[in-house]
Parts: sequence; C-alpha cells; structure tokens
Amino acid sequence: MSTPLWLRFARLDHALRPLWAQTLPANWTAALYSASRSRFLSMLSDANLGTVAKAQHPVTVMGIPFRNDLGNAAGVDKDGSLLNFHHALGAGFAVVGTVLDAPHTGNLWSPLGMRCNPWTPLPQSGGALNSLGLPSKGIDVALDTIKRFQDEVQPEQFPIGLSIMGHPAKEGEAKLRGIVECVRKATGVVDFIEINESCPNVQHEQGDVIGRLRLLVEARDEAGSTPLLVKLAEIHQPETLIPGLLEAGVRGLVATNTQNAYEAYAAKIAKGDARLFRYYTNTHAGGLSGRPIAGFAAQQIEQAKQHIPKGADFSLVHVGGIESPEDVDRSRKIAELREWYTGFFERLILCGPATLYRDMTQR
Repeated sequence: MSTPLWLRFARLDHALRPLWAQTLPANWTAALYSASRSRFLSMLSDANLGTVAKAQHPVTVMGIPFRNDLGNAAGVDKDGSLLNFHHALGAGFAVVGTVLDAPHTGNLWSPLGMRCNPWTPLPQSGGALNSLGLPSKGIDVALDTIKRFQDEVQPEQFPIGLSIMGHPAKEGEAKLRGIVECVRKATGVVDFIEINESCPNVQHEQGDVIGRLRLLVEARDEAGSTPLLVKLAEIHQPETLIPGLLEAGVRGLVATNTQNAYEAYAAKIAKGDARLFRYYTNTHAGGLSGRPIAGFAAQQIEQAKQHIPKGADFSLVHVGGIESPEDVDRSRKIAELREWYTGFFERLILCGPATLYRDMTQR
C-alpha cells in the first residue's frame, strides 16, 4: 500500500525541521508551523486508514472498558473531527476538547496576513510550544460530532472523554455557569469528563478549586453518573488535595498540562532549538510540552499516588513526555491510564499508523 499524502508530507517536514529551526529567522519558523497546523489536522481528519486496529492490553478503569490504556490528550482533537482517525489507529480512548460553552477563536496571530493560533515544534528537543488559547467551536458542535461518530461507528471499548473549561472571555459566576452547562450537556453522552484547571494560555479563576469541583459534581449528579476528573498543571499539597478531591466526588486526576516555567526548562532545550525557544516564549509565551517535561510529569503523578488512600475509588491519568513503549511501561507503574500529545505526532510520523498503538501498548 502506498504511503498516504499526509504521511509523506509529515515525514518531509520532520526531516527539515531541525534545519529550519537553526537557520530560518525564529519568527518565520513559528509562522510557518502556526499557519500549517490546521491544514495538517484537516488532512488527518480526512484520512482513510481502512481496517480498525485490534485491541491490545485491555483494561477497565472507573468501571469503563478500554481496549488499551493509551489515548490522545486534550488539545489534539479540539472538536471531535479526529475521532474516526484515532479509532482506526487503535487508540485505547480519545479525549475531545478542550471545549467551551460558546465558540472562541483562541489567541490569534497574523503573520504575513494569515490568521492562526501560535504553535511551533522544538525538533531537536522532542518538544513543542503552543499558545493556542483554547480555540473551540463550542460544546454543541463537539457533542454533535461525538454523537454522529457513536451512531455511525458504534465503537467497542473505545471510550470518549471530553475536556471542559470556562470560557476565557467570561469571569466569575458567568464563567462557572458556562462550565456547569457544559457538564450537564456532556453527561450521558461521553464516557468521562475532564475539567481543565491547567491551561497556561488563558486566565484561570483563583480561589477554591475543590469548591468549584463540588458544584460541578452536583451538576453532573443531576444529569447522570459520568465520571468526572480534574486536570492540573501542578499538584500542590497532595496530602490535602487528594482527600479533598475524593470528598468532592471527583473520580480521578489528570496530570500534567503544558508548562510555562521557561527558565526551569531552558537547560532541557537542545542548543539547536534555543533561539526558537527564546523567541517564542518572549513573544507568545505559551506552554511547553513533550520530552522536556517528562520527568516533571512523572514526578507529579508519583507524588499524587502516594496520597491516595488504600482502596479509594480514584484513578490517575499520566500526561507529559510519553513517546515510546518504554515510557508506557514506566507509566503503568504509577497510573491506570496515560495520554500523549507531542510524542503521539512524533511516533506517528516516524513509525506510521499501521501498528502505532499495537507497538506502544502490547507489552
């Protein structure tokens, strides 16, 4: 079978990335990748992978059967357009979003007159930077897409999660009402919900996170029993956080999200990416993902695991720097599920779609 156009394009780009990052002006590199991101994702949504890959390493988490324990993180598929693609690849599950209660453009940048959301790879570091700012078509579009996929495909052991957050253009009670509305609409449609309390590219509400989550669990209870998890960028005081989440009725913790402590991670950025890293973080800020944050992400999950009471109905989802079967093996020692983003695209491009999830999860 011939190599599909999207994969040929991606492999050519992958070979040229290190050269471009070192030789092109940094703003040109960032502009090129920001402008081409949406087009590449559109190519994936249109891809026909043929036969659906068989399940490998089936697990049951939160009472839900998964055909394997690795799926895409929020941010890969904003509105559900890639569900067919992930299902055919053999992913254990998919997370759609982050979605909002109303449409949002995200952070727009207009290099050379092109309106796009800022993003760039860090090719020699195995990382990426994004300042997308939660672009979303709104929850109604996402749920319609999810329902259509469920009706047409009727997937087995392929749970769909939905990442939800408050609208960046709203504040206070209006923002919280939007999250409540999303939770009510999603309950009973998706298999689990992730409340995003961690995106570094938008302003978060401060104050009582546990209190907000308690309100969202109550809203969920009014509509059904879909498991609700919370995604955090950093776990502070796990000795009080984990019991608080359990008391609020939260079923699990997803950690971590992209990171913006640039000085702390500068030493993990390859020399060939340093100029691009400095330009992007100074100009667009944004969150760092991929290999540079792998150690931190694992440490956060390990820290949380130590404070889960024995026998508690509470699950951990590990995100950050997963890119190889060895990473999956290590992750299984600390978490029930794992999600990938930057490493997903890297592995997909290098190894191709045919055996991607089988090779990552069959051990």
